[in-house]
Amino acid sequence: MATPVILTGAGSFLGGYVLKALDAEGIDTFALSRQAAATCARHALSTRIKPVDLDLSAPGLEWSPPSDSPHTIIHLAFDRMTSGDGAHGAEINSRITQNVLAICRASNISSIVNASSTSVYGKPDGGLVSAETAPVSPSEYGAAKLLAEQLLVDAPQVASVISVRLPAILGRHAHPENWLVRVAQRLMQNQDLTYSSPGFKFNNAVLASDVAKFFVELAAMNDLPTDVRAPIGSTAGPCLAEILRQMRSDLNSRSGLKVSPASQSPFGIDNSAAEKWGYRPHDILETIRQFTRDFAQDA
Repeated sequence: MATPVILTGAGSFLGGYVLKALDAEGIDTFALSRQAAATCARHALSTRIKPVDLDLSAPGLEWSPPSDSPHTIIHLAFDRMTSGDGAHGAEINSRITQNVLAICRASNISSIVNASSTSVYGKPDGGLVSAETAPVSPSEYGAAKLLAEQLLVDAPQVASVISVRLPAILGRHAHPENWLVRVAQRLMQNQDLTYSSPGFKFNNAVLASDVAKFFVELAAMNDLPTDVRAPIGSTAGPCLAEILRQMRSDLNSRSGLKVSPASQSPFGIDNSAAEKWGYRPHDILETIRQFTRDFAQDA
């Protein structure tokens, strides 16, 4: 029988996909978010998914599952820090991390599958980023993700943490700030698109359904690694120029595609660390085409 799961950020875009994957696998789950009950009702989930309405960013939060059985945490909850107030966002994310660790202490939970971000790498000088790549001047959001990774690993009550560093996540109703979502919006409106690095072998995107499947597989493992920080992406395929032409064709767009000089070298993703733990990357062109099909249906 699979270990029960505590899912934070259940009401997020990715959280909906993870909830449905957990339910499909028959895994008992506590779904934590500010509107967990409404989220579970919207997705028509079974009774094995138990909603818990709470705000993980609230100070001094006290909650633990009413059970002595072991649980694994899939940790998605995080403030996107898009308000421009980096200090406030950092404070919110610090409280979220501390509350997750408090749940671990109260429930004797020692395994966490943590949703991190490739933004932790900041501005590396092109090439492929891997688990060993050192961060270079990450944004405030990337620095906050990096700090959360370290706080989870350093906590004495947490024995196993795998931080999956996520690129752009695509799917139905993906976040509007996602670069590929904004590209699709411009193409649907037949607006010209200016971009850089046309020859770049782009693989910095994954489908939310693939991420959800990977997270559930990790949570079901009996022995998670002590500390793994693994970036994931799709397989490298055609260059960025070809990908954008394919998106334009799939969306029946009349947009012009214009190339501008790049301000920095783009980087791709080395999947090898995640592949050791069962990650199976999909072809980037298939990923993009699935996204454009979904986007066209939602438009």
